[in-house]
Amino acid sequence: MRRALQTAILLATGLATMAVAHPHVFVDATVKAVFDQNSLVGIRNHWVYDEIYSAATFASADADGNGQLSEKESEQLKNTVLGPLASKNFYNYVLVETDFYATDGIKNFKAEMKNGKLVLDFTVLFSIAAKKDYTMVTIAVDDLTNYIQITTDMESADVDAPDEMDVEFFADDLKGLTMFKAFRTGVQGLYLRFKK
Repeated sequence: MRRALQTAILLATGLATMAVAHPHVFVDATVKAVFDQNSLVGIRNHWVYDEIYSAATFASADADGNGQLSEKESEQLKNTVLGPLASKNFYNYVLVETDFYATDGIKNFKAEMKNGKLVLDFTVLFSIAAKKDYTMVTIAVDDLTNYIQITTDMESADVDAPDEMDVEFFADDLKGLTMFKAFRTGVQGLYLRFKK
């Protein structure tokens, strides 16, 4: 009897864990690393949500029902959608050598509906100074809880840097990197190095 109870508890726990791990929201994302003359200053995110989440979220955000987002409605949408992600760096993980960097917040938030999908554009702010020698950085965008399945097209990732900044970058898998073992299989990172 005791063994049957233990088995039932383990099965229930396993099923609950699988239910929690199942994605409920789907996002297609692209990113761009943004530099000023002295630093990596942010990651520009472009997120396109699935149709079901988009319809429900936009309908909720469009309080006056006019099919457009006012400045106040857009600010409320930003707080509702991205606010809970602030403590998790808005799912932007920036590894400098062996340290993950915390974000300084977001800016340039814009929300709109395109072809029935909610599209968010925003920049996650960081401050990583350039040195005389290369600084190695790995960037990943992912939800470790898998509530939101973020598919980031790192092959289309880009860099916005001034001419005086020497920046090299490429996309590749995160496999084998100890600091990224918690990430889903198949998540790609943007690898870059930069110096002045």
